[in-house]
Amino acid sequence: MDTSPTANSSISSSIGSSMNSEMNSSISSSIASSRISHHICANRILDVVPAVMRCIHAEVRQQKSTCLTIPQLRSLDFLKTNAGVSLAELADYLGISSASTSTMIERLVQKELVTRTVDPNLKRQVILNLTAAGEEHLHQVLHETGDRLADKLEQLTLEQILQLINGLVELHQIFMDCGLDPRLVNPTGHLSSR
Repeated sequence: MDTSPTANSSISSSIGSSMNSEMNSSISSSIASSRISHHICANRILDVVPAVMRCIHAEVRQQKSTCLTIPQLRSLDFLKTNAGVSLAELADYLGISSASTSTMIERLVQKELVTRTVDPNLKRQVILNLTAAGEEHLHQVLHETGDRLADKLEQLTLEQILQLINGLVELHQIFMDCGLDPRLVNPTGHLSSR
């Protein structure tokens, strides 16, 4: 057996090359697996979030405590965390025209749930705010909806609930930092799906 330094160097080089190849293969496999996992997760989000929002909307519509539509409730929720926004900003958030938003806001003003005042700096622009009655109404609707959703989660164990909460916290952190205008993002996430 050749034990010369050249032979030993050649053996070491061969072993090192083999190990590097295996390591690179393992890393590539790990990255590919990770990418697949990310896609699977993304697809599950696309499946689950609309289903959850449909359920929330159905629960809200069944409540006798409110005669408001989902867009009206979303408007109240947005105004709660974004006081003093313009009609255009609310329209942008809701994804509807300014004319439709104006008509909807007029109904909320008549119900004394929202105030609409002229911006002192821009006379052609109005500022929207939630009234105390609007905040109370929103709180009641969200409280009742939360109770109904809690009923649906009763079948889960405490461990599953904690895992779900942790996952939702992670999702919140990820999707609240999507480069959107912070004034057009609802930090609570309530009724935020179109």
